[in-house]
Amino acid sequence: MFGNKTLQQHVDEFLEKVREREGKIQSKIEELESQRDSLMAKVKEQTSAMVELEIADDDTGAAKILKSNRQMQLQIEEIKYRIQEYLAQFEKTQQYEKSLDKVKDAAIQAKKALSEKMTMYKKQEEELEQQMEELKKKKEQVILDWRVAHHSDIEGGLINLAPYIDRRARKISYPENKEFIRSWLDGESIEKYFSKPMEKQYTGPNITVSNTESTMRYGSEKI
Repeated sequence: MFGNKTLQQHVDEFLEKVREREGKIQSKIEELESQRDSLMAKVKEQTSAMVELEIADDDTGAAKILKSNRQMQLQIEEIKYRIQEYLAQFEKTQQYEKSLDKVKDAAIQAKKALSEKMTMYKKQEEELEQQMEELKKKKEQVILDWRVAHHSDIEGGLINLAPYIDRRARKISYPENKEFIRSWLDGESIEKYFSKPMEKQYTGPNITVSNTESTMRYGSEKI
């Protein structure tokens, strides 16, 4: 902005002044053309009357009309000259110099302000691109950290504590120990890793085999 006005306001004010001035010029030209046309019509009318008087040998009457026509012809020429001068005003620009200087100053200020804005926006763009690049790197690091965490073996790191949690853990395999540790961490029962199914007993018929040296009995009794 230049002062309290925008560049467009300065332009609009200048064009309004130009339209107002040119409107006055055009209005004056039309007024003069109307006067010229009226005088020319009157001269034509009087010239026709003068010819009739001359035919009628009324030289005095004809002379009066001739004098009147000459005066009107002078007026017509003067009007024509004035019309030309008014038309010439459309081509003149000197009267606009001061107003144009104001518009020019406003345009220079607006151009400077626009340049500063563009510089600011470019800087903001670069800063945002840098932030986006940093965020991209942070995102990649977070993904990497998540993968490392996902593959971390907490249970494996505690495997040596299993016998101290429960002495019976000495007798189970490494994979079972990891599951044992996991259950222990999750607050689940660990008895399932030590309870074994009861040995099934034979329920078939008793068979006795005898010989001279020993007797073998099959059935519910153990040998």
